[in-house]
Order: sequence, then C-alpha cells, then structure tokens
Amino acid sequence: MAGKAKDISPKGTSVTEAGRRRTARSESYREGRDEYAAIRELRKKNWIAAHIRERRYELDLTQQEVAKRAGTSHSFVSRLEAGDHIPTIPVLKRILAVLDEELLIGIERQDAGTEPEREFARVPDLVEA
Repeated sequence: MAGKAKDISPKGTSVTEAGRRRTARSESYREGRDEYAAIRELRKKNWIAAHIRERRYELDLTQQEVAKRAGTSHSFVSRLEAGDHIPTIPVLKRILAVLDEELLIGIERQDAGTEPEREFARVPDLVEA
C-alpha cells in the first residue's frame, strides 16, 4: 500500500516518512513510540497489565507513585506491569482508583441463536484478611 494516494499527506510526505522524521527530531516521541510498542506486546500476554501500564503512562505517574498511593510496594506494581502477577481484587481496585478508574465485574449469558446478554456492576468493597 505504500505510495498510494491515501498514504501521502497533503504536503506529499508519506506517513512512514513523516514518522521517521518525528522519530529523528524528538526524543520524547521516540520514548512514547517505544512505550506504546511495549504495551501492545504486553497486551498479547496480559491485558490487565497492559491496561495499567498504559493508563499510568498516560497520567505521567511512576510505578513508585502508583504503589505509594495504592498502599502497595513498587516491586508489586513492577511485577504486575510485567504481566507476571495477577493482583487480588481489593489491590486491583486500589490501583485502578489511583488511575482514576473503577473495577467492574461482568457476567455474560449466551443462549443458542441469540445475542449474548451482558450485565456489569461495580465490584463491591471487600474486607481484606
């Protein structure tokens, strides 16, 4: 598809070439591009980890800041974002709250020949042991 009209900007520069130029000019562009590439790869392994990492990146928070605000350790957030750990529901709720998000639970029922029925609700507060 490269070289077709829809791949060329009004200035006559291809999308690929424009991206190369931005990459060459801007360290922050390169960092962002690399971070989103890593997030796309992580999404294949663990979408929860990828979501948390992407949201933290969007909010410009460090793992240390998220950990402190969520009442957990930096190493826990690091393992979580690496896709190597699944948190308990209470900890996940606290981390998502730091990221201005809320954990929902969903139930789907599939009856033959019909569209699936879906219900979503807030995860209730749980007492931690």
